[in-house]
Amino acid sequence: MQDDLLLIHDWSLNGRNEYIESNRVIIELTIDQGLEEFDEQTAYSAFQSQDRAKNKIINLFCAEQFEVSNLPIGIPKDIRLFSQIAFWAKYKTAGKVYTGNRVKVELEENYQSSQSVDNDLKIRELASNLGQLNHCVAPDIIGYWLLANKKLLRELASSKSLKNYADLDEIKNEVSDTQKTRYKADASFRYLTLFLNLDSRFGNFDYYKKKYLIKGLNRPQYVANKTESHQEKHKVRIAIKNIIHQFHEILSSIDDRDVLERSLFKSIAKSALLDVYEINKSDPERLICMKKLKLLKAKPSSLKELQDET
Repeated sequence: MQDDLLLIHDWSLNGRNEYIESNRVIIELTIDQGLEEFDEQTAYSAFQSQDRAKNKIINLFCAEQFEVSNLPIGIPKDIRLFSQIAFWAKYKTAGKVYTGNRVKVELEENYQSSQSVDNDLKIRELASNLGQLNHCVAPDIIGYWLLANKKLLRELASSKSLKNYADLDEIKNEVSDTQKTRYKADASFRYLTLFLNLDSRFGNFDYYKKKYLIKGLNRPQYVANKTESHQEKHKVRIAIKNIIHQFHEILSSIDDRDVLERSLFKSIAKSALLDVYEINKSDPERLICMKKLKLLKAKPSSLKELQDET
């Protein structure tokens, strides 16, 4: 499966040029598909036309200054990189492109001037990811995610791309307040695994994915409709613990100003998450996981909180 994704193994200038030469047709098709799914107005503002978008994205990828270490968390390092139109639009518009002897891209030269563009792209990414989650989980889970992130969504209420989900926070199955808290954390956790593209980060993610990211019946526990052995349950819990550790590492690399990402992290920073995933008090790793979850809400996690600090 990894071979099908055409992994980018050599990120040197020559390696990137060779990758383009070997895969140009599929790269251009991938860009075309990404443009079809992206906001047309934003794409036009950044690239003016589809043909120019293909040429510009390929040129940016092949530029001497392009560094894999600068790719945001969650951006795939394979052929799917070329479908990330939000990233390429931000990459192109956030800095200045010079030609001739001064070929370089100065990203984030002026953070304030690019902030509104950045936020618009992130909002569209949030909405796109919510649509992706909708294909993977039962309807109630979408409702719980909306409830868990109500504060963030209220701040972003003007976003047209999120309005489609504004009235979908109905929960079909009545549960206790304690269970509601658990399922809100669960829904937020599932969303983040997709948002941060954890599928490509470690091998045992499939154990989590096959249980929690396959649409089953719309009733608690909202998991895949299959029987599970004791050993399989154990492997799923191990995968969940690994995901928590991954989230903790990812958070440390996120800029304090990235309040959208931090808000998403804050919605899972609850002991209720461990309860819903049956990582109980007898588990020797529960305390470690709890400490790492608490650290996820240590920084500003809403637009208002960031403004209050500045």
